[in-house]
Amino acid sequence: DLLSERDMYAVLDSAERALDPEKGLLLLAGITWGWRDSARTALTTLLWEAVYRVRPQTVGGCRPQRLRPYLEAKGWRVVRSQRTLP
Repeated sequence: DLLSERDMYAVLDSAERALDPEKGLLLLAGITWGWRDSARTALTTLLWEAVYRVRPQTVGGCRPQRLRPYLEAKGWRVVRSQRTLP
């Protein structure tokens, strides 16, 4: 949630070079949108996004991102995905 799109792809490229292609696993964690989970989560996400757009430093420069599209674009296989609620 801190990385730009360009930086995210650079991180994935570095991880691909560093990990064993057969056994290597990459763990990613971040903030994502929670529209479908609950009204509370949707409201939290909307508030976070609004604060990020006005004063990103207030939320530490972090914003919600979907990580799966980055992985899929680079040919990574998602073994497990888990979402938690605030």
